[in-house]
Amino acid sequence: MTRRQSESRAALASIVLGFLLLTSAVVVSAWGSNPDPAAHSGPNPRVAPSPGAGAESGGAVPAAASMGVDAAPPAGPVPNASVGFGPDWATYDGGNGFVYVTDYSNVSVINGTSVIANVTAGWEPNSAVWDPENGYVYVPNEDSNNVSVISGTAVVGSVTVGNVPNDVVYDSGNGDVYVTDYESSNISVIHGTQLVGSVTVGKSPASAVYDSGDGDVYVLNSFSDTVSVVNGTTVVATVPVGSGPENAVYDGGNGYVYVPNSDSGNVSVIRGTSMVGTVPVGLYPSGAVYDGRSGLVYVPNSGSNNVSVIQQTRVETSVVVPSSPDGGLYDDGNGEVYVIEAFSGNVSVINGTSVVAAIPVGSGPENAAYDSGNGYVYVPNYGSNNVSIIGALPSPGGTSSPSGPGAAVWLYAVNGVLVGAIVAGVVLYVMRRRRRPPDASSF
Repeated sequence: MTRRQSESRAALASIVLGFLLLTSAVVVSAWGSNPDPAAHSGPNPRVAPSPGAGAESGGAVPAAASMGVDAAPPAGPVPNASVGFGPDWATYDGGNGFVYVTDYSNVSVINGTSVIANVTAGWEPNSAVWDPENGYVYVPNEDSNNVSVISGTAVVGSVTVGNVPNDVVYDSGNGDVYVTDYESSNISVIHGTQLVGSVTVGKSPASAVYDSGDGDVYVLNSFSDTVSVVNGTTVVATVPVGSGPENAVYDGGNGYVYVPNSDSGNVSVIRGTSMVGTVPVGLYPSGAVYDGRSGLVYVPNSGSNNVSVIQQTRVETSVVVPSSPDGGLYDDGNGEVYVIEAFSGNVSVINGTSVVAAIPVGSGPENAAYDSGNGYVYVPNYGSNNVSIIGALPSPGGTSSPSGPGAAVWLYAVNGVLVGAIVAGVVLYVMRRRRRPPDASSF
């Protein structure tokens, strides 16, 4: 997804969230007459004190903390640190343990719960990937048409690529980094700090995924409705899929690549260079997440407020979530899936096929990163210029929701009122996505 797409989605999210704030006051005030004071007092059990406070008191690992100018979790003080304007991507560096968060012209480097550096990249960095072979982090800059190469907290190189680079993936087989150039209809191949190739693919490549089984990179071409299968610097196959493919995932258990087709309401399943199935899911599937423990694939459907759970080539079940799930992340530490809900400013945590927590974060969350070193999940909030940090949650058998009216309760209460607004937003979003960008020849 390009930052231009993010801006439109964030605007819609702001409208819906503003309406939520107005209507929630009525619902929450109704709870004020509850004669049980326990229903209103005490912290949210999903949100615990900061790491420092928890360590001093012998408490649990913090459930959530927010970093940013408007961070205000309900349970005790947390570290506050400023990040840049419009953060929309987080990537974990397993070498140094840092998390890199991109915003409009900056990369905030987070260690634990503190921002330790702000690295100036190009204009509008949109994503990032860590290369474990050389320890570099690669950041595509949409409006600079280059990729910043970061080592630790310093830029060590800048690689010129095609027009509007917006996604990047690391190929562990050959050590190359592949950058999708959205408006050039090609991918740029980088090794170290050098451009080693440019490969022509389909129209408007928006994202890519690496298949560690066969060593291929699968490039999703959002306006030609195809997937280009790239080996090294050669396209070895072009696979037709549904309409508006985006944000695929590789299943290391069965070797399949799952491609959500946002405008078709289905998922194309590819093995090698062949289509092995098409799975109907909900409205406007926007991504896919692979659970390495269960072997299940989770597909958030932003238009039907649910998550399709896929086994092989069939839907096992559908999990209802509060509002417009827009992406997700698998936490291999606790085996849970974190579903990002951009409109509600919420993260739903799924264990197996059950929602075990609903965690309020900031405005317009769009992405998340898991830090295997400390077990935290980092959620950049595009609309509130901060990063929410989610720590350990109670076990599925323990307390799963606040005793009082938490954010999830009033979200459900006003859900009926919001249906019209959300549907309108989704329609606008789909219409915007189907607008073709200029031909590469015009640049």
